[in-house]
Amino acid sequence: MTKFFLHTFLVLLLFSFSLYSGCDFDKIKSKAITGNLDIDVDENVEPLMNKEKEEFERLNPEAKLFLHSLPTTNCIANLINGKSKTIISTRDFTVEEKKIIADSKLEFKKYEFAIDGIAFIVNPKNPVLRVTSEDLKKIFTGEFKNWTDIKAQNETQNSETKSFFGGSKGNIKLFIQRQNSSINSYVKDSILQKMDYSSAAVVCSTSTQMLREIRENTNAIGIVSMAWLSAGNQDSLDATVKALRISKIEASGFQRDFVQFHQGYLANGSYPYRRYVYLITGDAGINLTTGFLSFLLKADGQKVVVKNGLVPVSQPVQTIQLN
Repeated sequence: MTKFFLHTFLVLLLFSFSLYSGCDFDKIKSKAITGNLDIDVDENVEPLMNKEKEEFERLNPEAKLFLHSLPTTNCIANLINGKSKTIISTRDFTVEEKKIIADSKLEFKKYEFAIDGIAFIVNPKNPVLRVTSEDLKKIFTGEFKNWTDIKAQNETQNSETKSFFGGSKGNIKLFIQRQNSSINSYVKDSILQKMDYSSAAVVCSTSTQMLREIRENTNAIGIVSMAWLSAGNQDSLDATVKALRISKIEASGFQRDFVQFHQGYLANGSYPYRRYVYLITGDAGINLTTGFLSFLLKADGQKVVVKNGLVPVSQPVQTIQLN
């Protein structure tokens, strides 16, 4: 089922976008591009939002954004509790959160502006390159304890893994995101099928810590988002860690092709583990939140999304493959 891929690039097709139908944004932009705005930002997309802030303030020098990086659940809790008016999140409200919102008669508006991906990363020296979703499940629940437990369809990988990970050297060292991160629940729901993570897994409090642990341990595996893995240049990933190619096995037993972690395959849906990035706000009226949201959804903000390895959602893209 192994498939070799060509390099894929995204080209942003620039079209006009209006946040308010029947409303000329130029008439309201004086209120929307001046002043200060505090935003709680999901730690999973902190690098992207720092770049969005930088570009927005460059274009609008009378505006100042103050970004506060927090775990996903904390961002949403602050929004519901009224401590924040605007947040950036990598997940929607849970059933429980929706009930609280309804019972409290709160109103929030949610806007998708990017697609992020979930990568499973190892040390670059690790010879393992391809794993199935079933392999990942067994790794993170602790059923697989040694890298040689993985029996790949690629015999070269099996041979190199056996040679590199001899004896106790091959014990898998697990690193996972903390419980209040959206990545923790996403992987548990979509890959572990709600089973618990291995009790031997080491919890990382930040993505920075996650990357450091993988760089320093040749037998490690961890989880991180594209926003942290992107090198800040389109089609370029952090080479100090290695993202595994994933083959998803469906509930029916059908096995999909192995797909590398890449912006182009997030865009066309080939890579299986992807999710939206949202701006969620309870801020009403025309204000700086309006201006920043318009920026994110229009060409300037979507260009930042593309450059930083994620996928824009409000501007069309064209996928180009090169030999």
